[in-house]
Amino acid sequence: MMTPLNQLSPPRRLFISCSLLLLLAGIHSPTFAQLGNLLEKIQKALPQLPTQGQGMPGMAPPPQGQGAGKRLGGGLIPSEQWCQEQAGALGRMQVDTSVIASEFKIADLDALQDDFRGMFRKGSINKTFPGVGFFRASFETKRIRAIYDTFLAFPEPSTLAALIQLSRGSDPQERADARMALVFIHLQARELSVTPDRWWQLFQSLKGVEHYTMLVFKARVHAYGEYGPKDLHQALGDLVSAGNLRSRYRDSSSTQKEFDSQNYETIHTATAMSIFRDEPNAPFRQQWQGAIQTGMQIQRAQQAFAQQLPSTRIGRMYAEASKINDEAIGLGNEIIRRSQGGNQLLGQIEGLKSLRSTAPGDKPVFEDVSADLQAEQLKMFAKLGNLDNEQKQLLVTAQEKRLLAQGTVAQSFGELFQVMTSGMGDLVKMAAPLPALTQANDTLIRSCIVSAKWEQAMRARDVAKPDIKKTEAMVSDLQSRFKD
Repeated sequence: MMTPLNQLSPPRRLFISCSLLLLLAGIHSPTFAQLGNLLEKIQKALPQLPTQGQGMPGMAPPPQGQGAGKRLGGGLIPSEQWCQEQAGALGRMQVDTSVIASEFKIADLDALQDDFRGMFRKGSINKTFPGVGFFRASFETKRIRAIYDTFLAFPEPSTLAALIQLSRGSDPQERADARMALVFIHLQARELSVTPDRWWQLFQSLKGVEHYTMLVFKARVHAYGEYGPKDLHQALGDLVSAGNLRSRYRDSSSTQKEFDSQNYETIHTATAMSIFRDEPNAPFRQQWQGAIQTGMQIQRAQQAFAQQLPSTRIGRMYAEASKINDEAIGLGNEIIRRSQGGNQLLGQIEGLKSLRSTAPGDKPVFEDVSADLQAEQLKMFAKLGNLDNEQKQLLVTAQEKRLLAQGTVAQSFGELFQVMTSGMGDLVKMAAPLPALTQANDTLIRSCIVSAKWEQAMRARDVAKPDIKKTEAMVSDLQSRFKD
């Protein structure tokens, strides 16, 4: 049980009060001066920006960090290295798909994608587990984050088998990450699990392990009482423990561990805010009232930012990227239509057009990449016979459009970061763009996966990749048309 705040020493009370204030903003450090830790973390995930962001005069670009994208002339295309972290997360790992049967009841692996895509469309399961999409970018290691994101976008046997194998591997940090990823997949698709309580067995296997994702989910279990006794003291204690891990991983020479640069700790923030919003009798509420008020101000600022975003340069660029992605899907439909039996295949795609492009429970600030439609097209494309020259050219044009949309999303992602840093010194202003930045990050990840899948399909048909210089020029021209 946690010690009451008024029984702690004055320095410790000050430390916890400041930490909670930053916790509610998604930043877990004892002083405002350490806001730079969050910036450094986000910078490492960013593609490199042009030297000036239109509409933000005087803003310096963030420095190029690990995993940054290539700067190509006046435009921006995420580098292959950045995208391969997502689409090529398995690397040279030897995957044995037979392990899937030990976790899930999948009679035919060819049907696995359809089975899981159907499960991923389900709405929120409960308050403890809002859905698989809620836990995106919440892992400690970038490898498991990338594999998890890839599976959510394109659920394939090799990706799921890799998660299962890593959950039984020798690396303790990746093992814990992979087990939590499987916990979430089992909860979303309990009908496919080998036993209804398989998720609970995996979760319990991490008992006593110090791990960020596990601790935040454990806090949610204790906060809502849907999977056992409700204990708000323990829930807050779990959140404090989770919030301390990032700095401990970085600062302690004895525990040097990875903390994924794209984990913005939003599940931690959402859990803390939910407790203080929904629980009038939450412990220490009076002592932490100032922090709660700041958290509420941040929520209002984020809502206002989301409402204004569509009319800004960044919002208009996202709308254009969505339109371009739709055009790429249209070209794919045309390729299929021109093939023998193509009209019958297109009927299946029509049935998918009403699907939401984001996972249930998400609150998209802008339109996302339609992974369902892209996945269905790829399956149909594999069934087609030989392509004529016109079909091959349409395929190249469609891929150019995907890369054009991808470059536009990457530019907007970087400019969102600049908007965030322009609020330095004002915690509420700085936190306002964070949900949009997180969603932009997810969109860029899916775009990388989609373009990589189509590139593989093009290679299989002996179709050349688009000219990167041409695509760069298209991105630069498109960006120049948007003004604030």
